[in-house]
Amino acid sequence: MLETMWTFVVLAGAGAVAGAGARAIADSWLRRHGYRPVATRCCVPQWAVATGWVVVGALNTSVVQLISSLAVVWWCVAISAVDLAVRRLPNSFTLPGYAVVMVYATVSGTVWAAVVGSVLLAGIHLLTHLMSPGSMGLGDVKLSLSLGALTGLVGADAWLWSLVSASVLTAALGIVLELRRLERRKSGPVAHNSPVAHGPSMCLAACGSIAFAWWT
Repeated sequence: MLETMWTFVVLAGAGAVAGAGARAIADSWLRRHGYRPVATRCCVPQWAVATGWVVVGALNTSVVQLISSLAVVWWCVAISAVDLAVRRLPNSFTLPGYAVVMVYATVSGTVWAAVVGSVLLAGIHLLTHLMSPGSMGLGDVKLSLSLGALTGLVGADAWLWSLVSASVLTAALGIVLELRRLERRKSGPVAHNSPVAHGPSMCLAACGSIAFAWWT
């Protein structure tokens, strides 16, 4: 029990450091493209990666699965930080992530499940983008390739829960932000809200669905 506790402490500490690195990479991309650095409170990227790594450590027994899962959490936090800051999901984040997932699937002999999961999820997001470009960008479509492949590797249930819960999370966040805007409007004019970032909801939903599948 003591060894397990220290394992979680180490994962949390390493996750906090890795979270600072994720924020630094996000800030670097933002500065190179003329944006302001990530504005966060209470070290959110650090807390996010640390929490995710502790959960990963509690659910994984295979070393390969553990390392790959830690990398996925880190990548999700880095790409979410950019999306929250500027409502963009850069190709330099999304496409390499998809390539890494497909290489892993090929080596592990599960490439068919990854291909089906990525194509189906990307197809749904692409259709949504074509029907309503203002509600979903092409960056979300590209991100869905990686997340669809990841959840596809875990199983159909994880894939479906990821799709549904991501939509619910974004819709709920949009409602909350709209209610806050209406409250502020009572005291005077307010600026028009920018679209809600869907990438973080997609990442959280995918990671949560995978974690739940492993736990059960």
